[in-house]
Amino acid sequence: MAPAIEPKGSVRALGKAMELLGLLLDHRGPMTLQELQKRSGYPKSTVHGLLSTLREYDMIGQNPDGTYCLGIRLYEYGCAVAGAWDITALAHPYLEKLAAQTGGGAFLSLRSERHAISFDKAVSAAGSGLQVSVETGTPLPLHATAQGKLLLSGCSESEIRRVLDGGLVAYTRHTVTDPDRLLAQLAEARARGYALEDGEYKVGLRSVAAPVYDQTGRLCYAFGVVGLFGRVTSLDFQDIIQAACRLAKELSAALGWRQGGLKP
Repeated sequence: MAPAIEPKGSVRALGKAMELLGLLLDHRGPMTLQELQKRSGYPKSTVHGLLSTLREYDMIGQNPDGTYCLGIRLYEYGCAVAGAWDITALAHPYLEKLAAQTGGGAFLSLRSERHAISFDKAVSAAGSGLQVSVETGTPLPLHATAQGKLLLSGCSESEIRRVLDGGLVAYTRHTVTDPDRLLAQLAEARARGYALEDGEYKVGLRSVAAPVYDQTGRLCYAFGVVGLFGRVTSLDFQDIIQAACRLAKELSAALGWRQGGLKP
């Protein structure tokens, strides 16, 4: 039996780089250089060199505290193959239905470390007047949008404080910039099963986001709608909230989640 041929040079380096990306993906959060070195078993200088190269291509990001995280370039690559995602094909009819029922711009978003990013959308064709369409692929603040707050609500308090470390930018006079007040909002969103935006990112816009779970009960996506709606306390907006929550549950069920099953 012929001996296996061991990859050399740049091929071996590429394999090691992929291992580091895999470690960050499995960890589901930032890691220090020391943690990556320990988990990979490679020399510290090797790990540092690989991370530096990956950073140059935005495959890896580095936070102010020095920890490393997955880079935004990975999402861009993912968008290039989004047409092959089961979630995109599965979710779009639900987005169209929500847009038609509410007259707003429906969105499906995920969290990319310190931002929420919408990767699919729908706008009602029957709507009249000025309509709001969500931009896909645009990083949105976690603390000032319904989808961002919804995605944050599934995290622990320590994780939330870490993600928001560095301050909360005020986009409008309604933006919540006090961490403790934001934590209270997130707890409320977690308890009631949806998050709201009330002119916090852009004046005049209001939105609601509900959770989408996978078959394991993990909160994966934020499903919701944004528009020039009336007050969030109005009866009309309560109908919009109910529509978003109902369709988010239906989409979760289509992904294999069963109501009453485990949640994070």
